[in-house]
Amino acid sequence: NNIIVYLIENFNINWEIFHIFNIITNLIIPLDNLFNNFLSIFFKLSKNNNNNKFPFGPHVKPHFLNEPVRLYLNPNLDRNLIGSQNKKRSIIYQWFNLITGKIYIGSAWNGSTRLLSYWTPSVLRKNYPIYNNLNYYGHSNFVLAILEDLGNSGSISKNLIIFREQYYINILFSSYKDKLINLSPNAGSTKGYKHKFEFNIKRSGILNPMFGKIKSQEFINMQIRDKFRAKNQQYGISKTPETIAKLTKLVYVYNYLDMSFIGQFSTVNCSKEFKMGKDTLTKYIISGLPYKGKLFSRNKIH
Repeated sequence: NNIIVYLIENFNINWEIFHIFNIITNLIIPLDNLFNNFLSIFFKLSKNNNNNKFPFGPHVKPHFLNEPVRLYLNPNLDRNLIGSQNKKRSIIYQWFNLITGKIYIGSAWNGSTRLLSYWTPSVLRKNYPIYNNLNYYGHSNFVLAILEDLGNSGSISKNLIIFREQYYINILFSSYKDKLINLSPNAGSTKGYKHKFEFNIKRSGILNPMFGKIKSQEFINMQIRDKFRAKNQQYGISKTPETIAKLTKLVYVYNYLDMSFIGQFSTVNCSKEFKMGKDTLTKYIISGLPYKGKLFSRNKIH
């Protein structure tokens, strides 16, 4: 299966090639089994990379800014390994785009949390170059390298993590200026990033929605007035339980088999109580499908 996965992902292999391969080598594996394996893996990979415009490369030879302590040649297939090997580890990591040869350097206090977030839909919707690259080229066209494992999370200060990330970013911005995915030359910050000329043009002069508008003196006074403590209209006012209930988004949880009522929770507490991510909870609320034998709803059913 590993051979089939490699051939599918890295070469434009079709069934006729597997048929010839089977005849020439007289494989012990029955032809039907090989065909079924090929189809199941092919469709699984196609589903995972349905937005991937480059399913078969071509790939360039990866280059790393340091000898990796851990290397994941196919992050899509190695997600579980990425999560387990980097759990509660402070790391410096590198994404390498196998199509363009571009590089992204990052750091993480908890490696597994940060790295697995690169598959989270809400994170991938953010308009940053690394997420845009992953969406456009697909995770299977990247290699993930752990450049440094600094130790257990909490045993290393965040300042040291940023310091080591800055070391690699300096190399990236000095020697690989045409291979940048990172926005900023400063680790842990977007400071120093310069927008493109076109970006500034689109927001200047009459193209700016606030161009030519004159603010009233009343509006200016509201903006600059002191709102600290007693001068704030809401200072010292406690919210009533009814107001808190209106502000809190409740989730009603039911046992799917007999529709018995389990309880009501806020969104945050529901995620914690049933050990599921907020994105996962939202998905099952919208779909109306059960999750681990439980049904989640924004509306009270009974």
